[in-house]
Amino acid sequence: MGEAKEKKEMNILGVEELIGEVHEKELQVIAFKLSQELVSVPIEQVVEITSNRDITPVPKAPSFVIGVMNLRGKIVPVVNLKEHLGIPFEVSEEVYRRNKIVILDTPKGEVGVIVDEIVGSIKFPEEDILPEPIGTIGIDVKFITGVVQLDGELLIILNIDSIFNKEE
Repeated sequence: MGEAKEKKEMNILGVEELIGEVHEKELQVIAFKLSQELVSVPIEQVVEITSNRDITPVPKAPSFVIGVMNLRGKIVPVVNLKEHLGIPFEVSEEVYRRNKIVILDTPKGEVGVIVDEIVGSIKFPEEDILPEPIGTIGIDVKFITGVVQLDGELLIILNIDSIFNKEE
């Protein structure tokens, strides 16, 4: 009889363990501002955040390529993500000297993108991610994974693989 009671406790314990293991899948992103847009990239794709690096202009590069920078002996292209995404922008004269750069791991290798402000790391359940409301954001839908509503502000999650497509 003691054996049956022990088995029952093990079953209950098994259920509790299962309940304990069920977690909401969370996404952690690094959020930053591009002009007035609050955008983010999954933290796994962020290699480093740096600032005040010297950027060297590259002659005959596409217009969205600002130049290249030296990152611990590695030459990394730096791009104007605003131009690439169609966000209105002005390139300041100081862009080559004073800037905040997020280094991303892309299908084309490491790429630096100039941002206006680093907002920080944000975590939220994956189920909070919504499709982009068509036409409400000026960024092409193919460059967006989804959006999340945060305290009345829309956080855009960028699709880095689509933005830095190998074929382009």
